Amino acid sequence: MTTAEIIEKLASEVLPPTAMNARRLFGSFSLGILPKPVPLSLLPNELLSEIFLFTKQYAKDRADAISMPIVVSQVSTRWRNVAISTGGLWNIIIITFPTSRQQLSRAITWLKRSRSSPLDIFLDFRDPSWDWDVAEYLHTFRWQDMEAILRLLMTHADRWKRFELLTDTWAPIFTFLCYTRRAKSLHTLESLSLHRCNAFFASKGALFAPIEMKQPVPLFGGRVAENLRRVTLTGVHVDWAASPLRNLTKLKLRYLASDVRPSMDEFTTIMTGCRHLRHLTIIGRGPRIDGTRDTGTLSPTEAGTDNASPKLPSVIELPHVTEFVFGFIDTEYAVRLLARLSFPTIRRLTLEGLVGLNPLVPVPHDLEATPVLKRLITHDTPSKETSRSPIPLCRISSLNLISIKADTSTFSRFFDDLHELKYLGLHRMKDDAINALAQPVFGSSSSLPPCATLTTLECHDMNPMTLLDFMIARSKLPQLAHASFRSDELCAENRNKLLDAGIEILHDFAENATEHEN
Repeated sequence: MTTAEIIEKLASEVLPPTAMNARRLFGSFSLGILPKPVPLSLLPNELLSEIFLFTKQYAKDRADAISMPIVVSQVSTRWRNVAISTGGLWNIIIITFPTSRQQLSRAITWLKRSRSSPLDIFLDFRDPSWDWDVAEYLHTFRWQDMEAILRLLMTHADRWKRFELLTDTWAPIFTFLCYTRRAKSLHTLESLSLHRCNAFFASKGALFAPIEMKQPVPLFGGRVAENLRRVTLTGVHVDWAASPLRNLTKLKLRYLASDVRPSMDEFTTIMTGCRHLRHLTIIGRGPRIDGTRDTGTLSPTEAGTDNASPKLPSVIELPHVTEFVFGFIDTEYAVRLLARLSFPTIRRLTLEGLVGLNPLVPVPHDLEATPVLKRLITHDTPSKETSRSPIPLCRISSLNLISIKADTSTFSRFFDDLHELKYLGLHRMKDDAINALAQPVFGSSSSLPPCATLTTLECHDMNPMTLLDFMIARSKLPQLAHASFRSDELCAENRNKLLDAGIEILHDFAENATEHEN
């Protein structure tokens, strides 16, 4: 169905945003008799404008949404006039690599036609052919190019609602941080995502580069954006001591180099200022922790003195966080960080063992995570100092494990604490995890296997026969209503066995290939 057809269909329906206008136009409905559809030519401009905005909600993504006003404005002269006067149709600004005169011209036109509407800005300057071994200053998209685009956008900074920037190199990010220090008002901004897309800097032994631009810059000059609620920083550091991150509901810190991370005190200050935080993601490394061995350069605070033991920061309680995503490259660091955090109301948890960030280091299959799992298991905390589990596993309803390595016994005890688990996702895992779900925990008084409340299981890139054995072993538990399997390599025989056991095949490449041949 084309956009014009959708609009024509919607015009004959009662739309929630336009119910009052529709009632005035059609009159009251009585005795259940619906009025005849009104020709589009009779709709008032105000209602037609609201229909345009409603239709925009059906867009699949930003690229689809940005083409919508072009389509409707080409239907007729009247539609064009209404579309141009509807600022909310033109509020998505997209500029991608390689930038062109046509893209910039479109951005200028959209900025003008969007009038006072809040802006959704998406900038992607990644070069698919970029050679990561080449010096960053040779990248085709330079800081001067970023400066030109920011000059265009900064005059509308008071209308930024959602801002996302993706780059290969640091210079454009550095330029953004420097230029936005001058922003006088960011009262509309709700979501900010800055991505330097190079996970290598989070690997062991890697330090920030280029060194000449390492100096931290205060985000927005240290001024608080009062409505900012969601922030993602991927490979991006700021002046953490002058952080304006306050009142956030979602924070993601991803792939920070070891020498530009916030200190524990700085991280604590940020968390204290975000008392209503609902989601926290830490991928790679989070704050620096005193006494943790790290191949990066230690600050004087971290190094301490020769005669004094490092002072441990107090536990940070995050009373409203319901989802925690934690990807780690070092189990010792992971255990020490978890000891500093408390998630009393958590419901969703993701744990990922990160490997392969440094292309020069051989990649193991997965990361040994037994110490991390044992730190979370309630009955595996023997000392008084570690008696508190940072994450009450009994509250978890959704769990994702990605490239996590441990033996079957450890997984059994870990799963045995998950009394309310409904969803489990296993990604790139060995057989130990799923084997632990098939049999009762050794020494347990219960005859049931762990996670008896489990209703949905998803396995990605794992041994299909182990999943099949699990389904047979759990066949007497009616709670498991859905199991699925995803893999790029699955022979026809194993595929049929999984289907016969009631396991859904996600992205079934073999089936798609057969259909294509037919």
